[in-house]
Amino acid sequence: MVWVLKVPKKDAERVRKFLLRSGNLNVEWSIVEDGDYIVFPLVKFLDGAIEMDLLPRSKKLSPYDRIISLAKRRGIDIALPDFWEKLGDVLILPEWEFGEYAKEVGEIYANVLRAKTVLVYSGVSGEFRENKVRKIWGDGTETVHIENGIKYEMDVSRIMFSSGNVNERIRISRIDMSGDVVVDMFAGIGYFTLPAAKAGASRIYSCEKNPVAFYYLLRNRDLNGFSQILPLFGDNRVVCPEEVANRVIMGYFETLPFLEYGLKAIRDEGVIHYHDLAKDREADILLKKIKNLIRGRGFSLISFEKRVIKSYAPRVWHVVFDLHVARQIY
Repeated sequence: MVWVLKVPKKDAERVRKFLLRSGNLNVEWSIVEDGDYIVFPLVKFLDGAIEMDLLPRSKKLSPYDRIISLAKRRGIDIALPDFWEKLGDVLILPEWEFGEYAKEVGEIYANVLRAKTVLVYSGVSGEFRENKVRKIWGDGTETVHIENGIKYEMDVSRIMFSSGNVNERIRISRIDMSGDVVVDMFAGIGYFTLPAAKAGASRIYSCEKNPVAFYYLLRNRDLNGFSQILPLFGDNRVVCPEEVANRVIMGYFETLPFLEYGLKAIRDEGVIHYHDLAKDREADILLKKIKNLIRGRGFSLISFEKRVIKSYAPRVWHVVFDLHVARQIY
């Protein structure tokens, strides 16, 4: 039994607002209609209140609450991860010990989050930064992920796609690149190539030496209808064109040894979007090395901007420098 107020329908909204403001509306129970009256559950007795049986208020469960509830119904009483990443219709869970329940847990996550496949991620390895994953449910790891209106086709088990870089990909897509010639030195499947095409670049030379990534770069060019993308297969130190661009994207890490090739790609003047990792308080040291290399290759640094993209590891940050450079005239 719950203390309630029965009020005529014409007064219901006014009373509801009063009960909310005064903290007397009991949100644990349902508000119901009773003929020409509306019944409001109360936190405590008020003048005119009566007792009634009400149903508990139905609560919309979060996806994680639904996952936990379904697991308990199946007798799975273990800790489950409350964070995940979904690329297209493939779900990626963090490294976790599910024991004998792995397949059942995968099915539960897939049903709640509408995924065709569930993978467990344990890092990346190798020069091509390939995903280390294991499948616990489903069939098929190829998918199309849509971000910012751009379609990225990929095999999630073989290709890394960092959701943490989403803001940078969106930023690139919103720069006015009308008429720009761009060189993307580490194109991958088109992480920054595709946003640059969306931004209006007239031609994009996209360098990639991983054959799997290059395959999806071709697929994504066609999938999005970006005919201005010219994929170049091979090491960018070999295939990167020279003196063609007014914008260069270097979306990788430990890129200082490649900066001279990025400078060679600049026609006369342009911007290099230089990505790298920097420990706490070491970004200034990195910038000094960048400045020295720019001067040593016959360029002037006109201006620069620095942004922190995300935390990469404890006290290590993914940073981007926008370097406005010009060839020195002797």
